[in-house]
Amino acid sequence: MADCATSHAGIELDLIDLSNVNKHAAFQGHAKLDTDKIDYKTFVKGIFKKILDNDSLLSFSVQIQDVNEILKMKYSSASDIADVILKDVALTTKLLKLVNSSFYGQFSNKGVATISEAMIILGTEEIKLAAASLKIYELMQDIANIKILKDMAFKSLQRSIVARQIAIEEGIKDAEAIQISAMLYDFGEYLVALFSPEVFIKIEISVDENSLTREQASKSIIGISYSELGRFIATKWNLPDSIIYAMKPVARFDNEKKRLAIEDLQRYICAFSNDLCNIKFSKAGGNIGKKIMEISENYKKCLDIPASKSVELLKISWNKITKHGLILKVDTKKR
Repeated sequence: MADCATSHAGIELDLIDLSNVNKHAAFQGHAKLDTDKIDYKTFVKGIFKKILDNDSLLSFSVQIQDVNEILKMKYSSASDIADVILKDVALTTKLLKLVNSSFYGQFSNKGVATISEAMIILGTEEIKLAAASLKIYELMQDIANIKILKDMAFKSLQRSIVARQIAIEEGIKDAEAIQISAMLYDFGEYLVALFSPEVFIKIEISVDENSLTREQASKSIIGISYSELGRFIATKWNLPDSIIYAMKPVARFDNEKKRLAIEDLQRYICAFSNDLCNIKFSKAGGNIGKKIMEISENYKKCLDIPASKSVELLKISWNKITKHGLILKVDTKKR
């Protein structure tokens, strides 16, 4: 069995006292950027304060906690879920557009007019997950001010579609962790690129020069990994333990699928989706095929998804996003 521990295992950041970090606190800055080591507690406090100072993120923090309450309520009523979603008119409009499109399937000639009707047709679980996913993607897209952030937002949406498709085909029940976890998988990296681009560049250079993974490079430079930072922020939003645990990267690939606990299977699905969606398609076609085969082979024991299926998953995700680019605010022509 995989290294399944408590959901917050490895997030030593829970020890950081953020009680003095508020919208009016003085930002300590990155005084140690010119040295080899950054004080990770000061760095994380700075990131957290910038989240509180950013109107879009602050508003989202409130809204995601509303959605989060629904995610944690296994037996919540449809009206309770509808009430939370209907608080956000823009989200409601976009969600109904997607429900009425082939993104979720076509249901009738008349179309679906209300969130309650959508829940009857698709189910409350599907709608609350769709609402949460759209909200997270909308946030990442709206505050993206450089191309790399827009690319990360795009990848987050693509990962969620790939992970959801795998979960459906695996027949996983109560799989709310997979779609949201896949979407937030690189949120730590996103936050560093957004709020501390100089540190992000330093990590990218370390990846290239030292042949490190981004997890290794971020850990060596910041003192914590991108993943730990992302999961730390997720704990502050009180997201369910299953979601936070599935955001934790995997280190072993020799675990047999049939021996994996459901929470570990979710982790492997999220990790696989991340690797697959991070393939650089600007490379020559032959290299892309080789990379897909490498990823499929790497996850062979734990997921057993052949390269042909991996290609199909990428096509499904790409087709859904491009077909509904206007609704999702994605400029697919630039990709």
